[in-house]
Amino acid sequence: MTYDVVVAGASVAGSLAARRLAEARHRVIVFEDDLEVGTPERCGGLVSLHSLQQLGLPPSNRIIADSIRSAAFKSPGGEVLEVDARKAGVVVLRRRELDKAIFKEAAAAGARFELGDRVVGFEERSDSIEVVTASGKYLAKYFIDARGVSVYTGFNPRGLLQAVQYECVLPDVRRGVVEVLLDKAVSREYFAWLIPLDESTARVGVAGHGPSLQPWLEGYISKRGGQALKKTYASIIVGGPLPSFVLGRRILAGDAAGQTKPTTAGGIFTGGVGGLMAGAAVARALSAGDPRLLQVYEQEWRGQFKRDFDIQLSLRRLFVDLNNEELDALFKIMIRKDVAEALKDGSFDYHALDLARMLGVKGMMDSLLLLGGSYRRLRSLVDLAQR
Repeated sequence: MTYDVVVAGASVAGSLAARRLAEARHRVIVFEDDLEVGTPERCGGLVSLHSLQQLGLPPSNRIIADSIRSAAFKSPGGEVLEVDARKAGVVVLRRRELDKAIFKEAAAAGARFELGDRVVGFEERSDSIEVVTASGKYLAKYFIDARGVSVYTGFNPRGLLQAVQYECVLPDVRRGVVEVLLDKAVSREYFAWLIPLDESTARVGVAGHGPSLQPWLEGYISKRGGQALKKTYASIIVGGPLPSFVLGRRILAGDAAGQTKPTTAGGIFTGGVGGLMAGAAVARALSAGDPRLLQVYEQEWRGQFKRDFDIQLSLRRLFVDLNNEELDALFKIMIRKDVAEALKDGSFDYHALDLARMLGVKGMMDSLLLLGGSYRRLRSLVDLAQR
């Protein structure tokens, strides 16, 4: 069977790419491993209303579970920095419903979806690419690969962390308040989180390396008097974007290309933009009969996100180096300098803007550079943010 484009993966990036191609009247087929779009849900589900609009996804009660009014960051020693998030317009998504909403739009535009059919291989030819699935062989001009972690790990396995997330009933949920717990005794590489879904239910998780993540999470939930409704285990990508998204007639998009934030592993917006840009570039290449136009996709995505991702990668390296004593000192500095006031106007989508706001607080840079053990990392980060 022959199509203009084969897409692997019916998550945000893959389905948005398919929607864009179908809207341009190209023949596109999407293969999804799972038997249901949006299943299993592995995502924390935080996103800004602005990013949904940028992706062409009208907010609705069907896909939005709740709004977030603040984020409470907790240090190892118990210091709390609570940041007002109302201006950032952050919401919690029902991720399964989001994926289905994009699927419906792509299908309505003319894209064909095949569920429960796994892409198992591909072979590029001079003017086409053959994609092999469990059910057969498909010939196309281009192949958009949006299979996520399974692709990324083949290029950068060290850029992954293991994550455990439980959806729980908890007696002490603060509705509208995200909790972030930083403690190197729990995870050296990441943090634990609580994302409220309503007044009694939340997604609680932790990521990092090692076998202690699940026991710690279960103990934490138990101490808070909670019970798990659903358990999810997944790898998350924090290693940054891959060096190249365009590999001949194979185009990587979304998680597969590493288009997830190195700080939080969130990729709905950044990966979704990648899907839209990939779909648009492939549509132009098809119309012009010129595969060189594919490079525009990579140029556009890096033009929009490269600086922010570079700063996030520097933040990640700094965070991994910090110990609990330094984290507690950092929290005390931020609380004393009233960083929360500067961050209330922050951006959920571009973390470099938040860093710039934080460093703009009077005396903040000098105070940070007194932390000691991580001076070189801090100095390089400050320099990068000021460029």
